[in-house]
Amino acid sequence: MKRYDLTEDGYRRKFRTCKPAEGESPNMFMVRIVTYLDRWIELSKTDKSYETLKDLIVREQFMDACPEDLAKSLREKDLPTLERVAKEADLFLKARDRKLCYQPRKVFQGKARPRMDSVRALEPEKKFNG
Repeated sequence: MKRYDLTEDGYRRKFRTCKPAEGESPNMFMVRIVTYLDRWIELSKTDKSYETLKDLIVREQFMDACPEDLAKSLREKDLPTLERVAKEADLFLKARDRKLCYQPRKVFQGKARPRMDSVRALEPEKKFNG
């Protein structure tokens, strides 16, 4: 199943990223989306009640939106509820003295910094009057 991405995470990704296929009618596309969602729910062993479905979708949306290292840590723990996800996320961030909207330090972007000899070459030459 893992080889063909027929896992809980595989169906979650298919549900979140699917696009209509060439020649696929709107009805066929919707059936495929529903199939992905049903398989995702089934493989995640989630109850089909409103509260548990809401919990599943919000949990996944949270992990998709948070920093990648935090999301990986949370997914590794396979946490069953929003409360557990929030608690583990808080612990992860506190241990690293970070905030949820963590932005890595930016490195110099854009063109390479000019070398000093090329900067000197741009300076007007001083003529020696002597």
